[in-house]
Amino acid sequence: MKIKEFFITHPVFRFEEFGAYMSALGTDRPESWRQQLSYHRKVGNLVHIRKFLYAVNPVFSKEQSVDPYLLAGKISLDSILAYHTALELHGIAYTTFNKLMYLSKRQILPFSYEAQSFRSISPPRMLIKKDHAEFGIEEINHNGMKIKITSLERTMVDVLDRPDLGGGWEEIWRSLDNITQCNMDKLIQYALFLKNSTTIAKLGFFLEQRPHYLAPNEKYIKKLLTFVSKQAHYMDRDERTRGKYIERWKLMVPLSIINRTWEETNVENV
Repeated sequence: MKIKEFFITHPVFRFEEFGAYMSALGTDRPESWRQQLSYHRKVGNLVHIRKFLYAVNPVFSKEQSVDPYLLAGKISLDSILAYHTALELHGIAYTTFNKLMYLSKRQILPFSYEAQSFRSISPPRMLIKKDHAEFGIEEINHNGMKIKITSLERTMVDVLDRPDLGGGWEEIWRSLDNITQCNMDKLIQYALFLKNSTTIAKLGFFLEQRPHYLAPNEKYIKKLLTFVSKQAHYMDRDERTRGKYIERWKLMVPLSIINRTWEETNVENV
């Protein structure tokens, strides 16, 4: 019965977590752990997702399906939900995707489960090089389990740095428009950690688009401007022909962002 209690509190878990629980009960042999897991798989209580990763059968747990965020957070021992997946968990994503992304220093091949795909992303090399890889990492409680996720501030910079992992510019802009507050010091600090002048310019440009009641103190803008390149940069390398040059940030911004083409035209009497 005690094993089923573990399943109730661990809808998704790794072999190592189950082993620690069994050891606490006095069963130290990994072979015994495997036997128990094998039994519960055979009787339908568990689903073996992939090596070392298990989920409680939704029928047994009375859930409708296996939580994909918990899966992403448990795929690797060092999993950290990031980019658009982090936008979703922070509650600001404009769209919910069926593609989940997580940071991991391990080489993990993409895989799919229940129409959800999971992709491992290596942390930015500059963060690892300067020993800043853990900056802006939070542990949250999601459906009763603890998982790691990039902070709101780090996520904002990350999607500007890698728009391909944020769902594209329209999705990113619509999502970031939902932010009403953030820690500006941490936001600026993380952007500078990346040491990417284009990303710094993107962040500065974005911050200047905020409504006046959300606009940052000018001291933050000046700090970013210090690190902007003297040469022009493209905000989107795939859209070089249609853009507006923002002199202050040395940034060529796509017209779709300048004109916010995704916004619906107000139509009266509709």
